[in-house]
Amino acid sequence: MKQNQKINQPFHSKYRPHNLNTVLGQDHIISYFKVALINKRLNFAYLFFGKHGVGKTTMSRIIAKSLNCSSPNKLRSYEPCNRCINCININKGKAFDLYEINAAMNTGIDNIRELIEKIQLSPVNNAFKVCILDEVHMLSPNAFNALLKILEEPPKNVIFMLITTDVKRVPNTIISRCHKLCFLPITKKDLAISINNIIFFEKGNITNNAIQHIINTSEGSFRDAINIVDMLMTKNKNITQTYCSFLLTETSYSLSYLFLKYLISKDIRKIMQIYNYFEEKTWLVSSLIKQMKIILQDIINNKTNLFLTDSYLVHLWQLLIKYDISFSCEEILSLFISDLILLFSKTNFLLTSDINLKKKKIPTMLKMSVVYIYQC
Repeated sequence: MKQNQKINQPFHSKYRPHNLNTVLGQDHIISYFKVALINKRLNFAYLFFGKHGVGKTTMSRIIAKSLNCSSPNKLRSYEPCNRCINCININKGKAFDLYEINAAMNTGIDNIRELIEKIQLSPVNNAFKVCILDEVHMLSPNAFNALLKILEEPPKNVIFMLITTDVKRVPNTIISRCHKLCFLPITKKDLAISINNIIFFEKGNITNNAIQHIINTSEGSFRDAINIVDMLMTKNKNITQTYCSFLLTETSYSLSYLFLKYLISKDIRKIMQIYNYFEEKTWLVSSLIKQMKIILQDIINNKTNLFLTDSYLVHLWQLLIKYDISFSCEEILSLFISDLILLFSKTNFLLTSDINLKKKKIPTMLKMSVVYIYQC
């Protein structure tokens, strides 16, 4: 007998913002579109760029709803009602006048030509036709040329939303014809508040260390953070740091902090104890390096009395950045420890040199000979 298995709605879809005021961490962009929508001063083309999971596609859909909302109560409001037929169709992805294309899958010139043919006609059910080109940097050179042609002479009542995570790969001729808006990574404070709210709505619990672990892992991406929460709540609604480390195979935040503490104090015996303990686990070494780098960055930023005697912290931070970016092999921790020992000896030499340099020395030219005065 077959059992019907229910597939739950993923958190990144369930908790996707549907209004401008609920978009997270992009106040500068929200403020811009509020004024543009109220004063009806929108441009025909926008370029949204920033890291993944920070609200670029969400913002483009909200703008599409705000432009085409048919609610009689909307008046001069910038927010969509999310109840009229136009808003509902856009939310469901069924709007006739909304064209959302993933350029990573539709890279050729034929895909852009097909889009150009569709937008030549007037909107059917809406005031504007909105074209959302996601991952636009993946288009081929010929496709970019075709897109450039339509941006030079845009049809009436058509708005383009170009979205990319790699703006350097977008031709300057395209960029110069768009209003550029940079989406920033979500701050740790906003991520922590959002995670707590989602846990509350799902009737679960989470520890502070677990929240810190999720925030450091997501690196400013809201989608990554709530996807991790979704995965962790599959088994248990009470999320702890131990379970985070077990399921994500990542080093716990407390262990990373402890290891960094011994690195700063140069306690080689404690360092080797944690190193031996880590070798017995199945954790990803890259997570240890990344977490220590983030913690040390916060220490350096918050340390107001950072003098030359603290140069060891800067050298250690540079070493962590080097291994976080360049290395991905299984022996990364052994290589890191060997470089760390060299850093110990180097900083000790520099410290001794600094102490010697701080001694006051009398210049040779100012030295005076001793004069003896005899009195009769």
